[in-house]
Amino acid sequence: MKCVMTHLYYGDPTKEFSQQLAKTLDGSGADILEIGIPYTDPVCDGEVFQRACKRALESGTNPFDVINGIKKLRAEGVQIPIYLTSYYGPIFKIGIEKFVGLINEAQVNGLIIPDLLLSEQDELRTVCDRFKISLIQFATVYSSTERLRQIVSASTDFIYCISIPGVTGDIFDQRRNLLSQLTVLKELTTQKILVGFGIQTARDARKIIRMGGDGVIIGSAIAKMYEENIEFPKKSLAKISSFVKEIKGSTIYK
Repeated sequence: MKCVMTHLYYGDPTKEFSQQLAKTLDGSGADILEIGIPYTDPVCDGEVFQRACKRALESGTNPFDVINGIKKLRAEGVQIPIYLTSYYGPIFKIGIEKFVGLINEAQVNGLIIPDLLLSEQDELRTVCDRFKISLIQFATVYSSTERLRQIVSASTDFIYCISIPGVTGDIFDQRRNLLSQLTVLKELTTQKILVGFGIQTARDARKIIRMGGDGVIIGSAIAKMYEENIEFPKKSLAKISSFVKEIKGSTIYK
């Protein structure tokens, strides 16, 4: 069985909807929830998630709301792993020690920081290690073999493999360099390799698995579905549920 990780930006368009969406994803077969803290300058995200961040911030969502939302999900019975995504700015502003302590109390399993270089992670990694919270490492299609060795050495969990030389929501196609990257990573580590960015359909997911990925990460495709009816996003939950079930239930995952 392969892994499906789903991403949402908390507070888009409301905190209440994010709670409903997270529980829908959990109930539809997602193996991991990735929940994002909205940020003013999400440089690694495409237009869909940029709009999601803007709406969430306009609704008044702050990092403490996201952490409290995760606490509520745990209290309401969500047991699958939850990974918190944040750009480094909010973590720096709150303070590393305080931030990691708070997410530990919320039973967050891991932390994903798109804009923090491997060479700048020492202090944060030390604190995360103390609280037994994973700090997820990124590999890209441009990573050299030596760089991949460094990434593998720093990783204590799955490796987040970026499938395309672009941002979230870009179109995925079957690129030779992704296949090469997955091949090298498989030679370097037994850790799971989850592939994200640009995965829009079950067909995309099947391509990823056939190339050697241990799972897929899907976010923008989900946000697009409720964005189409942003005034009444709850009406999109059934469609989102069916989409996640299609990804999870595809024969490639058997």
